[in-house]
Amino acid sequence: MPPFPRTAQTGGGIMLTPTESSPVSIGQALREATDMETWLPAPPRLSEVTDRLLGYIREAGAAVEAAAEDRPAGCLVRRAALAAVQEARRRAEDGPGNGYASAIAFARGLGKAAGNLLHQERRLEREGGR
Repeated sequence: MPPFPRTAQTGGGIMLTPTESSPVSIGQALREATDMETWLPAPPRLSEVTDRLLGYIREAGAAVEAAAEDRPAGCLVRRAALAAVQEARRRAEDGPGNGYASAIAFARGLGKAAGNLLHQERRLEREGGR
């Protein structure tokens, strides 16, 4: 499915697994995605940021899930981490709707979910010995 259906922006496609490593850092992708309320990126840049966020969610989701599974079942940190993974994956699977505005909303949602996932990843690392 093209990233921006019905807008003539049909190049490439948004996939859960990027085809190559992204030149966009995860921090930069998070900032750009969450700043899209005041800043509208060009379609190629939107695709780059979205691809980077999807790749991060795929990779970090598996790592956070594995780290959380090592904790006791009743642990609040475990539950929060697994919820963040589930939410990030759900947002990634939803995909963008039709049009550029929908692609921006999709990227914003991915940015928020990836930011929460990053927070949980750091939290698990910080509280690993507890």
